[in-house]
Amino acid sequence: MKKLTAFLLAVALVPMAAFSPAASAATAIKVEYNQKSIVFPDQKPILQNNRTLVPIRPIAESLGFDVDWNEETRTVLIKKGDDQVRLVVSQKIARKNGETVKLDVPAQIVNQRTMVPVRFIAEALEYEVNWDQQAQAVLIADQATDAKVDDPKEQPQEQKPEAPKAPIETDEVIVDSESITAKSANLMGLGVYSITGKTDPDSELTVTLDDKDFDVKVESDGSFKFELMDKIIVDYYKMTATKDGEEQIVEGVFTKRN
Repeated sequence: MKKLTAFLLAVALVPMAAFSPAASAATAIKVEYNQKSIVFPDQKPILQNNRTLVPIRPIAESLGFDVDWNEETRTVLIKKGDDQVRLVVSQKIARKNGETVKLDVPAQIVNQRTMVPVRFIAEALEYEVNWDQQAQAVLIADQATDAKVDDPKEQPQEQKPEAPKAPIETDEVIVDSESITAKSANLMGLGVYSITGKTDPDSELTVTLDDKDFDVKVESDGSFKFELMDKIIVDYYKMTATKDGEEQIVEGVFTKRN
């Protein structure tokens, strides 16, 4: 998939010092695409828990992508031609042209803007990206399709022992990630958790909280409901669905209940 957003790879190239409070206060980081500045009208790129998050809409639209937001399912759809990426806010996976992609941190809402992590979108880029230290600017330019620059990171990735695990998360969707609703609350020092959604009726489902696994009953129509009150206090959950030797993992963040 070509040209989803070059900015994220560019940010990955920016020295960490550029994101320090002192650096941010002194000079705001600029982003240019083909020598034209990308404007962030309100929310700027941020650094959160050593992860760079950027507002997806202004970047994607500057690169010619359409961005759709579904408030009911809290889903972002980024598309251009036959290419499309679908993200669900608070989940650590996305679907890119039907394939599952893991995010190092979930997509999330900051000041009413959908923010996405650098690493996720950097994987789909084919842009020429440079960092201008003097101007404190990320410079993005189109790259010819037949002039792909070798990425030193690609060879180690092919040699990683984890590579055979990739087919585990196949194009066949076991869990409907868009149907998942995950909520949590704190009641007198206890964590109260609820996860509902839809999965394949013939699948087996496990929820993991703080390295503890809990089996979840799947109804005949594929619906499931996980409820727990425990001393466990967590923000994240992992859900593992298995069917016919295939496995799908969905990771996400609980929405706090008032």
